[in-house]
Amino acid sequence: MKIDLSDLNESYHASESGYAGALPSGLYKARLINAEVTSSKNQNPQVKWILEAETSSGELGTTMKFSPLLPQSMRFLRVDLETLGFVLGHINDLHVILPGLVGTMIEIEVQDNISTGLHRVDFIRKI
Repeated sequence: MKIDLSDLNESYHASESGYAGALPSGLYKARLINAEVTSSKNQNPQVKWILEAETSSGELGTTMKFSPLLPQSMRFLRVDLETLGFVLGHINDLHVILPGLVGTMIEIEVQDNISTGLHRVDFIRKI
């Protein structure tokens, strides 16, 4: 008996392709193609970074990095922003600076472990 998946069709077409694991583990020169404050699945604020880099085969691959905006994770956001050359005067300044970062070149390290589901992206330096 065939399972009807019709109720998933709209979600499938609305989903973004090519993210979360499209870049295998390694170091990349990546271009920031989007950065914005969004909400996580748990409705917590976060910065969603979308990066694009050339793979070893010469194809463009994309990946996402999520920076939770929670008290215990502020130090990680601060390090990422300082890597990109920014020190915030106020956390709400994120809304102003993030759009201006589009196009920034960043060296990133991707750690992708399929068996554990880990997909981590670290900013190494601004290029």
